[in-house]
Amino acid sequence: MSTTLDHVEAMLHMADEAPAKESARTITSPTAFEWFFVIGGGLAVFLPFILLIGEQELAQEQYIHWYFWLSVIIGSPHVYSTYVRQQRKISEKKSSFWLGLPAYLGIVGILTVIHYAGWFVATITAVNVWQSFHYLRQTYGVGCLYGGQKYFDETDRRLRWWAYHLVFPYLIIGRWDMLYDAWGGQSYELIPVNFDDSVMFFLGVIALFGLYAQALSEFRQIRRNGRDYRPTGLICYVICMGIHYYGFMIVSHFQRGFEAVTFFHAMQYLALVWVLERRQRSAAGNRWIKAVPNLIGFLLFWLALYLLGFGWEQYLTTALEHWWLIASTILLSSISVHHYIVDSFLWRRKVGA
Repeated sequence: MSTTLDHVEAMLHMADEAPAKESARTITSPTAFEWFFVIGGGLAVFLPFILLIGEQELAQEQYIHWYFWLSVIIGSPHVYSTYVRQQRKISEKKSSFWLGLPAYLGIVGILTVIHYAGWFVATITAVNVWQSFHYLRQTYGVGCLYGGQKYFDETDRRLRWWAYHLVFPYLIIGRWDMLYDAWGGQSYELIPVNFDDSVMFFLGVIALFGLYAQALSEFRQIRRNGRDYRPTGLICYVICMGIHYYGFMIVSHFQRGFEAVTFFHAMQYLALVWVLERRQRSAAGNRWIKAVPNLIGFLLFWLALYLLGFGWEQYLTTALEHWWLIASTILLSSISVHHYIVDSFLWRRKVGA
């Protein structure tokens, strides 16, 4: 298990530091759990279900409040799983104490000032754009973690970086532009922007260079690895681009795409945190986590975070509204912002697995 952890730590966000030279490496293959929940984000089951519900029901919510339950059941647990990892990293002295509760309280104070200054919707719009980048960077990290080859050099690393990041602007701006079309130009909790077609065309051309970089990278890896070539990295890339194009760009599937990409991101994140925490604690000699089957342990982990999140969001914050009318708005928005900020530090290579 310690060997696996060393490998995970070495692979995690390799883009931050290049290997000195090409050499044969030991590659850990994803387990069935990791294929389904981390790489696939659970979409093999839940995407058909979302498509079956349909655009009209998701928009009108005649039978079930789909958005609310998606947020409560999977959205919130994935956010709060951040703090499980963060707490361990603080105890290992690989993350700062100031990024924990002090940072959250600071964000609460800043958003409160912004709210009373009348800039809250504009600020949350900027946060939403950041959210899109956050979604995409997560899938890039998964591609780094699972997309290694026996022979993988500096050029491969650079091609992978460009393959993802050249496509990101097209998807991020495209999501913002698609929101304008979906809402008919109206502003609600966010401010949509109608980008000119020439802007989207330009970003689309740049994105094509990203796709070319991925194709070139795969060609190099096949040529140099031969029978040892693993298509896992390519599969991660295709899933990333496919689900985000569907969720960010297709206005006729606005509701279905939103639910699908939100579910994918949250499930992938929650499962990845569980995989790393389970490995780390098993390696540290934790007996109970070894005794519990992986899938059952994951479901218990998910349930615990669901209960904690539900209690905080649906009871404590709403109770505070008796004394502070905007308590839920500020406190829950601050959780999202804090999650994005913490993640900017928590998944760096030097932090480790």
